[in-house]
Amino acid sequence: MSASAFARAVEAVNAHDAKAFAAIYAANAVVRDPLYPEPLKGRDAIEQDMAEFLRAFPDTRFTLGPLIQDNATVIAEFTVKGTHLGPLAVPGGEVPATGSHIENRAAVFSTFNADDEVIEERRYYDVAALVGQIELARAT
Repeated sequence: MSASAFARAVEAVNAHDAKAFAAIYAANAVVRDPLYPEPLKGRDAIEQDMAEFLRAFPDTRFTLGPLIQDNATVIAEFTVKGTHLGPLAVPGGEVPATGSHIENRAAVFSTFNADDEVIEERRYYDVAALVGQIELARAT
């Protein structure tokens, strides 16, 4: 059930389609991401977040790793790779492109509703490694 949603999400990211990525989320989904002090609320916010990420890393590639499912909750591991070729929106402003390559492993804990849409998600990844890879300290 939910494994297919993750496969669709990875396909959407790799096709650079933020709208298709956001389509796996319920209209009122809540996503907690370590980059943001407040959760993303709603499909539109999730789509905007992905569109901004794809703008910053236009060659982004996600690779899906292991999945573990417990009732309506799915834990997924993935790897993201890309090159920082556009401005990256972060709380407090934008980081100009650095041309730096990123590679980061991440995990998500996603809870699905009966329609196979994510209603709540917690994302886990190494923000410090990401910041270091895009040379945030020198770019600001």
